[in-house]
Amino acid sequence: MIDILGWIATTVVVISFTVKDMMLLRIINGTGNILWLVYAGLRGDLPLLVVNVSILLTHLYWFYKQRVNK
Repeated sequence: MIDILGWIATTVVVISFTVKDMMLLRIINGTGNILWLVYAGLRGDLPLLVVNVSILLTHLYWFYKQRVNK
């Protein structure tokens, strides 16, 4: 079951790179990051946790900057 979650996370992240709209790309990619975080947590994979937390924080910062600049 855990491997299936990893494949779903992979699919979501790959799909995010086909999107032209930056907001939608970040939403889809962020969803993939959350799936990867669950996967990494279940597997106890610290490097995978760290990279996906970093990416998710980058997305959240981007959303914050977009909101502040409006």
